Amino acid sequence: MKINLRLVVLTIIAIAAAILSAVAEARTRDNGQPRLEPEEVQARLQELDCPRPKPRVAIYSFNATGKLAAFEGYNVGDGLAAQLATELTRTGCFIVLDRTGLSNVLREQEMTLAGVVNRETGAQAGRVIGAEVIIKGTVTEFEPNKRGRGLTLGLGLPNTPLGIRLGRNSATAHVALDLSIVDATTGQVKFAHRVEADSKSGGWTIGLDYKRGSIGGDTFSKSPLGMASRNALGEAILHIAADLRGMPWRGQVVDSSENMIFLNAGLDSGIREGDTYRVSTVVRTLIDPSTGLLLDNIEREVGRVRVVSVKSKYSIAEPIDGIRVKRGDYIHL
Repeated sequence: MKINLRLVVLTIIAIAAAILSAVAEARTRDNGQPRLEPEEVQARLQELDCPRPKPRVAIYSFNATGKLAAFEGYNVGDGLAAQLATELTRTGCFIVLDRTGLSNVLREQEMTLAGVVNRETGAQAGRVIGAEVIIKGTVTEFEPNKRGRGLTLGLGLPNTPLGIRLGRNSATAHVALDLSIVDATTGQVKFAHRVEADSKSGGWTIGLDYKRGSIGGDTFSKSPLGMASRNALGEAILHIAADLRGMPWRGQVVDSSENMIFLNAGLDSGIREGDTYRVSTVVRTLIDPSTGLLLDNIEREVGRVRVVSVKSKYSIAEPIDGIRVKRGDYIHL
């Protein structure tokens, strides 16, 4: 009887050690850095400090090749890019340009140009909004079963031919992405991040043994792989918001008169009444004679303006210190 008691105690200690080890492993990245829990990611997203004015962000399909290109008929690259566009839009911190569906937009414009659609109601060509930054992504890991564990404890009842088995099993889905934030004008990679997340599923098994017979049941329930994707994308948004908050924003002057200056930033950009901006004009353009590429615009600051009214698609500002601006001049924070 003492031997059986010792065996039970040792088994319980082994189970507790396995659980603690699994928790510690789950909270640590492969590179040893602590991993954010899904609840912590969602809490940070709720309190997200948005960059202002809102940057224009273009999302293209993610690169996913080989065994990562598709999963049970699901286009992994397009699907994750669409999820990121949705989550970025939900934050209200960005002007999101979903380029994954750009072909449909261009088809509408082509039908207008071809006369298939009435020109007065059809989509106008040349009106697609330009992006300030591009989000590029590569799916590096997409595993429905990264890890699996199982442990079963059996105990025979004294003086009877009956025995009881109790077990616990679990599996972990895993997603990892490499993201790059690219300056849309220069093509330079400004920031790069690797994000990853897990989604766990598990269940209990119970069985009853009688001599050589055995019956039991399994309540194993699987969590969708999409939960791991959403957790990884949530962490990606935190990185994107932090990076873009430090990037310079600029708009342009649409038109101007003596006391009214029209800016190409409206309500959706996050611009507000009372904001003041610096105004600069391009005095020289540097073009590489070998490649024809734009190297830089040399700008000269001409003064400041103050926003007095914000419309849905544009805003109206007044000059400070009597400065004079012209169409195409840049406005900066």
